[in-house]
Amino acid sequence: MSLWHATRVPRSTRSDRRARSRTHQKLVTDLERLARLQPGGSPDRPIEVASVAQIEVIATRNPCPLCEGSLQLLEHAQETVDGVRLRVVRLSCTACAVPRAVWFRVREPLQS
Repeated sequence: MSLWHATRVPRSTRSDRRARSRTHQKLVTDLERLARLQPGGSPDRPIEVASVAQIEVIATRNPCPLCEGSLQLLEHAQETVDGVRLRVVRLSCTACAVPRAVWFRVREPLQS
């Protein structure tokens, strides 16, 4: 037996690949769940801003929670959720192409 055969690492079996795939999918699911719990991750947790002009800057400055890639703006819209007017920014990761939505609420101006 040659030295090459003695030190060769055995190839992954199909069951090993499936197990790694399941583990990876669980990680992605957990990261998605955590992203929804962050400020702006859902309509229940909007980020409060003073001006509409801040929204796109804030939404695009954070990296993708799955792969740390940069996020590209797709849409900036206004929606009403449970009677509350919110802004939603829809984004897509430039690396993994996962869609993302970040929710905002514009503070009412103070009356003087």
